[in-house]
Amino acid sequence: MAEGFGKTLEEALDDYASKKAPEFIEENSLNERSFSEVMDLFEGTYHPIDIAVQLRPHNQWVKGFSVKDHG
Repeated sequence: MAEGFGKTLEEALDDYASKKAPEFIEENSLNERSFSEVMDLFEGTYHPIDIAVQLRPHNQWVKGFSVKDHG
């Protein structure tokens, strides 16, 4: 399971992707494949995620975002 955090949704997704990629490569024994082969395999699989908004007191403004998969 991978998680990502950031002040913006883009930062949270980038953080999540940087943690998910090595996990995905290790789980599927993809170390000997080329980058394009791994990307094709990754894009061909379904990866559901949860996106949570972290709010400051009294829901006045957004503190940040978190992204977590179901793995």
